[in-house]
Amino acid sequence: MTDQRAEDRAALHGHPSAIEVIAADYPAWDISREPHAGPWCATRGETRLSADTPAGLLVRVEEQELARLQAAHAHQWRIWRTPNYWMANARVPGIEPTLMEPTPGALEAKMLNPGPHIAPPYPE
Repeated sequence: MTDQRAEDRAALHGHPSAIEVIAADYPAWDISREPHAGPWCATRGETRLSADTPAGLLVRVEEQELARLQAAHAHQWRIWRTPNYWMANARVPGIEPTLMEPTPGALEAKMLNPGPHIAPPYPE
């Protein structure tokens, strides 16, 4: 094996796999694969999701997380997902009006402890 080929192979192992990324971004979920290369699975409590590909599993986990956050915090926040961020707008006065975080866990932590509303009220 040439030195360049060895460096190329080492570089491949330096990047996390899609499943490792999902597991890191959604630590509350147990990510696994069925024996003998079956579907990918994600389990959180009594909820179990499966998909044939890591991308499919990511979509299912994100849908479940969005539904969970909305069910738990809809009284105080309007929550949605963009391609890159998890977002929340306050439905109550006096707190930080818009939150933006890269993961649902980080967004939930901010929703539970938002900063104060520091700007003057928007004129009507």
